Amino acid sequence: MFWRLVCGAYGACWRTWYAVHVEHKGAYSLERLQMLHTFLDQQKSSAATVILNFNVALGTPVPCLVIALVSDAIPLAPPENGPRGNVMFWARSWLIMGSFTLAVLLPMHHPGIAPIRERRVLLYLLSAGISTVYTGFHFAVALAIGFPVPFSYLTLNIVWISLLVAGLWVYVGPACRASAFVRQRLKAHAIYIYAASSLAVVYPLFYYAFLHAREHASAQFMLTFALPALKMMEKLLLYRTTCHAPDLQPVFIAFNVEVFNALFVSSCMQNAASVSVTVALMVADFMGACAALYGLRNIMLRVDELNVKMGPDATRARMLEIAGFIAKHHHLDRLVTQRGSVESQHSYSKNASAVAPWIIGDASSADKPGWVEKVKNRNNKLSVVNDGKTAIDQPNFPPKNAWGKKRLSAKKSAIIPTEISVPSPFNRGPSVEEITSNSFQMVEMLTAEERQQFVHETCRVLRRVEFLLLVEYTEVMVPLVYVIYIATVYHLPNRKFFPYLNEMSEADLINTICSVLIYGTLQLLSFILLLVALNRRFQLAPGTILRFVLGKEWRVVQSQFVLWIIYVLQSSIQHVGTDYTFKFRWLQK
Repeated sequence: MFWRLVCGAYGACWRTWYAVHVEHKGAYSLERLQMLHTFLDQQKSSAATVILNFNVALGTPVPCLVIALVSDAIPLAPPENGPRGNVMFWARSWLIMGSFTLAVLLPMHHPGIAPIRERRVLLYLLSAGISTVYTGFHFAVALAIGFPVPFSYLTLNIVWISLLVAGLWVYVGPACRASAFVRQRLKAHAIYIYAASSLAVVYPLFYYAFLHAREHASAQFMLTFALPALKMMEKLLLYRTTCHAPDLQPVFIAFNVEVFNALFVSSCMQNAASVSVTVALMVADFMGACAALYGLRNIMLRVDELNVKMGPDATRARMLEIAGFIAKHHHLDRLVTQRGSVESQHSYSKNASAVAPWIIGDASSADKPGWVEKVKNRNNKLSVVNDGKTAIDQPNFPPKNAWGKKRLSAKKSAIIPTEISVPSPFNRGPSVEEITSNSFQMVEMLTAEERQQFVHETCRVLRRVEFLLLVEYTEVMVPLVYVIYIATVYHLPNRKFFPYLNEMSEADLINTICSVLIYGTLQLLSFILLLVALNRRFQLAPGTILRFVLGKEWRVVQSQFVLWIIYVLQSSIQHVGTDYTFKFRWLQK
């Protein structure tokens, strides 16, 4: 009885953990699985791949760091000179807001968000125009109520978002405005943007409370445990608001919540009253990574069970290859990607409810005598689906002129509706060479349901691996960016306008850099251990997978880096009116 209660409590705790941690939810789509499989197949020697992975990972945050340092290199006048005496500040504001606007508009062209045709020149002009109007409005408000405008980044945010919406409506063009699908996707993405903007309110309030608890080490220590809970709630919020782009959810969540969290943790390092606070922050991150790896191990055990059935050649190292082979050459009519959701693929064979192999490569292959019989003779048993029909059936191909009409109509329209399924190469059945390959023979050892399960579990593994890599990557790179930024700005003339830098001596600067570097070094060690574990134990290519994500989703990655890193690093400058005491003494003069 006692052990039954213990097991029940353990199961309840694990289910609760799964429900509140978005890292355990979701799976790769079949399209993303195929793209990753193709990307890994194109890699060259291992040494060249490692060097390329390192360069991409190290160079990704460079653009946002360059923009931040260039804007702070512009010499500013004291805020006491008023709005008319701060011409360079308005030039700086135009540069920053233009970068923010471009960072928000650039991801809109991603196919997973909205099928909008990219017009690069118009995009730059629109960003510059929105920034100009916003800066002019900011100047007018400063003349009316005083300079600096209190919390200008937040109080004027509604004006900026309104300009974004109006500019985007003009940018997408009449064809997109007439599409209900595009309007729906843009509306969903706008909801996500509003949800992500909550980070700009919640985290500064936490930082304000952390600073005021500096004199009480025990209070800071208790606040440390509130940080993971805060991060978890923000992740759940963004997970719910990014369901319109499931393949982008790890990127959206990691480069919003994790970047913001890592920046404020780095800021808290210099204000921590005791070593225990620093240790608690590190232990919380480490425990989260260990729990994620444990969950990944449980999924891999289910994959191993299917590998055993396929024979000794089916190893973890070939998991992606086998899953890609199944997805490429078998008709995935209904693939359950996560609990309660069904991902409907091309529906040529409506009677099949499982993974049915496509033996015929195209319609003309069916005319070849004896071809189907030759393949069927290789397998004495044919898997049977629920309706009693064999899983190996020739799909009903539409006439060739029908495909021609669909292609023609797709070219004429500005947006290709999702209902039109243009045949792609990986919808065709295996060639004769592939049928005689080892992969085909291994897959034939599985039933239709087991093929489904294998692809599904592989997609879940890859989704979790991507999430883990992005989280650990941001926790390593953000402290490094923070150290480079404060070490550079400390020696610039604008240092006196940053309160936390102006009051800092050389010794304090060195202590701050050392504290953040120690934290970053431990995060780097955790990241290296994760790479080794994924490589050795799970036999994956984590470095290449990370490069695939950073390269494939570069629009989203760069936009979030530019938006949040610059926002957080420069939100404390006196000219933007950040005052957590809420006294605003300069307005009383």
